Amino acid sequence: MLPLRSVYNIIMNNIKKTLFPFPIDMDKCHKWAIELEIPKRSDVILYTSCLYQMIPYINSMVDFLEKADNSSFWQIGLKLLGRFPSLASLSKIFIKVSDRDFEPIYNILKSIVFLLRKSGVEFGYLYQDDIYCGALLYDLGLDQLFAEHARKVEERLRKNNVRKIITIDPHTHHTFCSLYPKYLDTFDYEVISYLEILDSRLAEPLEKISGTYTIHDACLYARWENIISQPRNLLCKIGVELVEPRKSGAHTNCCGGPVESLAPKIAKAVAEGRIQELKEVSNRAITLCPICFANLSRYATKRGLEIFDIATILAKSYRT
Repeated sequence: MLPLRSVYNIIMNNIKKTLFPFPIDMDKCHKWAIELEIPKRSDVILYTSCLYQMIPYINSMVDFLEKADNSSFWQIGLKLLGRFPSLASLSKIFIKVSDRDFEPIYNILKSIVFLLRKSGVEFGYLYQDDIYCGALLYDLGLDQLFAEHARKVEERLRKNNVRKIITIDPHTHHTFCSLYPKYLDTFDYEVISYLEILDSRLAEPLEKISGTYTIHDACLYARWENIISQPRNLLCKIGVELVEPRKSGAHTNCCGGPVESLAPKIAKAVAEGRIQELKEVSNRAITLCPICFANLSRYATKRGLEIFDIATILAKSYRT
C-alpha cells in the first residue's frame, strides 16, 4: 500500500520550495510561448498556471506510483523523501519526462494562442512569473498555505502591471474568479476564460469539421463558473455533431483527476467509470481541462475511446 502521507508531503514540500507540485523544468514550460513570440509586457496576459505543461510530470508521477504500490523498495524511498523537506527536489528521480512528452501539450497551447489571435485578441505572457495557481492547496483544506501562495501569485501580477487575465483551464479560472477574492482583499483583476472570449469573438470557420463527438464537462467550469454553453456553441459553429453523455453540464461526472497524484487507483476507477459513460454515446470525446485530458487519456485508448482537447479541434477548423 502506498504511503499516502509521504506522497502528500513530497507534493506540499515541492510547492513550498518551487511554487509547483513537481520539480519542473521552467524552460520546457515556456518554450512554446518563446516560439510564438508572445510579448511579456502587456496589461492583458494569458495565464496558464503551467497546468497543461505539468501533464507529462503528472503522468510520470502516476506511472511511478502505480509501480511503487507493489514495491517495498520504492515505498521506503517515498517515506524518506516525504519525511525530509530538504529532499523534495529529489522526487525528480522518479518523475521523468522527455521532450516528446511535451509535443501534444505544446500543440494544445499553440492552438489556444492561434484561436485568440484569430479572434483579434492582443495579450502577453508572464513566462517565469506564470506560476501554479495553488488550487491543490485549497482542495486539500490548507487555507493558510493557499493564502500565502495566492499572495505570491498576486505579487507577480502586480509587478507586471497586469489588469486583465485570460485563463485557459477550469482550475485556474475558478481559483482566480471565486477563491482569490475571498483570500486577497486586493485581488481586483478582470478574469475571463479563453472559451468565453472565443464564444463571443470567433468568426465563422474556414472548414467545417464532420463527425460525432461527445463532450466531457469539467466540474469546476460547469458546476461553479457556468461555462457550459460556450464550448458547445463553439463546437456547433465548426460543424461538430455533439451527443451528450448521461451525466453532463452541471451534473457532469468527475474524471478522477484531482486525486491522481495521491491515489492513482481511485483516480483510475473513477476515470474508467466516466470513460464508459462517454463511450456509450461516441468513440470520440472532447475535454476542456488539462487534468481531465490527462486522466481520461491515460485509460481511454485501451477502451476504444479517443480523447481530444477542444482547442485542437477548434483550431483545425480555422487553419488554412
